[in-house]
Amino acid sequence: MEGSGYRGALQSNLKYCLLPRRLIISKRLAQCLHPALPSGVHLKALETYEIIFKIIGTKWLSRDLFLYSSGLFPLLSHAAMSVKPLLLGLYETYFLPLQRSLLPSLQAFITGLLPGLEEGSEIYDRTDVLLQKLSVVIGPEVFYSSLWGSVLVSSSIRLPASLFVVNHINRDLSANAQSYMLGNDRQLAIKSLCVSVMDSNVLVQRNTLEILVFFFPFHTCLDSGDCPMSLNRRDVTHILSCAIQTVLRRDMSLNRRLFAWLLGSDIKGGVVAPELKSTSGEEDYGSCFFAKYSKDLLVQALMQILHQNILYSDTEQGLLVYLKPFRILVSLLDKPEIGPPLVGDLFLEVIRAFYAYCRDALGTDIKLSYGQSGSRLISAIKENKNASEIVKTVNLLITSLSSDFLWDYMTLCFEHSFRCLFIFCRKSGDGSDPKYVGRAPCVSEVCTLLVFLLDVIPLELYSEVQTQYLPQMLSYMAQSLSENMDSLSLPELTQALKTCFKVLSKVQMPPAFLDLESGSPDSSPSKESLKVQSGSETEVEVGEDALYPPLKSEDSGIGLSASTPELSGYLRIPKVCPEKGDVWKKGGSVQKTLLCIQDLVANFASKHLFGLQLQPQSDGGSDEPVKRKGHWEPKTITVPQFKQMLSDFFTQRPPMSKQKNNRIEHSPSRSASKKGNKGSDEEWDINRYIQNMGQMSEDCREAFAAACHFLLDCATFPVYLSEEEMEQLHSALFQVPGSGDAGFPLWFKSLMTVCCCVKDCYIQNVAISTLLEVVNHSQSLSLVMEDRMKRSKMAGYSAVFGKLQMVTVPPVSPGVLKVIAEKTDFYPRVAHVLWNQLNMETREHHITCVELFYRLHCLAPSANICEEIICQTLLDHDK
Repeated sequence: MEGSGYRGALQSNLKYCLLPRRLIISKRLAQCLHPALPSGVHLKALETYEIIFKIIGTKWLSRDLFLYSSGLFPLLSHAAMSVKPLLLGLYETYFLPLQRSLLPSLQAFITGLLPGLEEGSEIYDRTDVLLQKLSVVIGPEVFYSSLWGSVLVSSSIRLPASLFVVNHINRDLSANAQSYMLGNDRQLAIKSLCVSVMDSNVLVQRNTLEILVFFFPFHTCLDSGDCPMSLNRRDVTHILSCAIQTVLRRDMSLNRRLFAWLLGSDIKGGVVAPELKSTSGEEDYGSCFFAKYSKDLLVQALMQILHQNILYSDTEQGLLVYLKPFRILVSLLDKPEIGPPLVGDLFLEVIRAFYAYCRDALGTDIKLSYGQSGSRLISAIKENKNASEIVKTVNLLITSLSSDFLWDYMTLCFEHSFRCLFIFCRKSGDGSDPKYVGRAPCVSEVCTLLVFLLDVIPLELYSEVQTQYLPQMLSYMAQSLSENMDSLSLPELTQALKTCFKVLSKVQMPPAFLDLESGSPDSSPSKESLKVQSGSETEVEVGEDALYPPLKSEDSGIGLSASTPELSGYLRIPKVCPEKGDVWKKGGSVQKTLLCIQDLVANFASKHLFGLQLQPQSDGGSDEPVKRKGHWEPKTITVPQFKQMLSDFFTQRPPMSKQKNNRIEHSPSRSASKKGNKGSDEEWDINRYIQNMGQMSEDCREAFAAACHFLLDCATFPVYLSEEEMEQLHSALFQVPGSGDAGFPLWFKSLMTVCCCVKDCYIQNVAISTLLEVVNHSQSLSLVMEDRMKRSKMAGYSAVFGKLQMVTVPPVSPGVLKVIAEKTDFYPRVAHVLWNQLNMETREHHITCVELFYRLHCLAPSANICEEIICQTLLDHDK
């Protein structure tokens, strides 16, 4: 059918109100409006539409609207300028009078009109007026609901739609008075705002942020009486999780609107909560508004992003999903009122996400190494592009913080992992209860995350990390373990000890020379102004090739940090580095760590190996009934009693025939026990408590081995001592212990007892190996120290005058070693233990026993101790 002939037939039959074959006619006309056809064809088709509308009238047009709208509504977006006025004329003349009859096609009609709102276009004003009239005849709430529906499904009209809403906001009226602009479907509006604020067009994002700033200020958005739409916390969090991603654009116009929203300002810079400004002041208004209204919502929004639980967003795949949360935090750190408080609350979730993302990128569980090297994990990350990018992005985030913040945070997490509740945020100014952010970290999780960070984070970026921050963190960790050992299971204790060893393996020695400045320019020279000299035989000059440049004692590394020092203010414990340059000095973190692990070893032995429950002090003698022989129960005793038990156990005893009468003759501390009751000998005999201790569990073995391993490594770290401190140390070391136990360490006695009494071969061998290493180390260091002091006295002056000397302190003093060698039967007991293990069926321990027997032979005060056992065995006719 020719179009001109059909148009003529229509014009000659205007008197009929019904149109035959309406479906075919509408299809043909829609085909004539195809975008590929010239504008002349479009004009002729529109003229035909006008003739049809005149024939059928409003009544039949409302019924057949679905037939004609399919061709007309899409036309405006691609029509020529000569066609657009005619099309708008049809809408004004024939569609607007339909009023509510337009409801079935209202969203499509609005979608077809919005492309006419192109700024600078000739039809902009006419389209705008047409939309406003449509809003009036349909009803504003219904109109805007359809508009938000169009925004949700069509990305091409989001710009004109958002522009229309922004231009028709009356700034002189409240948001409540214009609530109709959000429509009558809450979820539809929320979804549309979310997809708009995440649109690829910056102008759409800008307009959407203006809408959010006006309608949803944070101080009223959750108040149903003041908010134009009833929103719950979940709705606001979803909107904010989408809006916060605009910072990735690095667009100043977007950031200005977003930060204004978060800090309680309107588009023009005015405050939205004047009552808060009057109490906080103009300068602190933004920070106070954020802390009071915006912070908690933003924290929840960022947690959604970290957990990849973003609703109403376009589906993203691959690397961008992993990098997005870290990049957002890096961008937010540029705003000091927003970034630092967020990091203080969210950092544990950030580290959790970092670990989970790397695990997902690698496609397998991460196998952590608790040794010094994590080369296997590093190699796997380098070979995986996605994992490498994740690590780089997180490193960028960490370097944006102060250099000590990460270790401050992990120390706090480790300490709080022993508690049931996890508190990690500031209290508000009114003294209200602190909030709980994220789930409480357990010891196992914190250890896993810390080992992971130590392997993937470049520690060489700041020299003070390995020389100051890690030693101090290790000191806090060891103290927490020593104080809370009873609350941990054996596997948890083992993992925590291995983590401590991992931290220890990353610690590096400080510079050989550390220039120390005096407290004030005019003060006299003191220890703080002295140079540091290495404790080795030769002095090492620091030149251009030194591993570390000279540092100032008061410089804890904060001055070298890349970002705001305000971050540490959000931690609720003292900073990891309050000691500054005292880490390696006497009484500093290094020595505290050793003391804590020594206490832990003693407590572990008493509880898990001897079955004793120690009390700090005695409440007086108790007349408890004596248990039958062969029955063993854990018994609560005091620390002095336990010390005396261990002292008596290694007292040199005469032959068995005389042992009963002379049992306590040689005990250096037995006189105190004579004041006890008649049965004190029986009650305090350690054999009574350990005689039935059999094989230990595998968890117990691993925990004890980890503790001993950690003890040995801690014992090798030096400290800085002045000349006066060196003389005091020398006097204390070479003084023979008296009748008391002050110079005889409890941890050392505990190891001695484990060597001889515990029936488990593995634990015995670990204890013997540890003890022999300690003895060997102590003897060697004592000889070096004594030689240095002798040479100094012979020369008549001190070679280290005016300097601090780096010295490795012997773990056990020579006086204690002399007492052990001369007044106890420790070495013969250990020799018999090792020799007897060679007769047992446990052949897997034989090689270890032989090695330990040889080492004992080398360290024993007399070569006869080991040789006599061998000779007696050779002369035994039964063997």
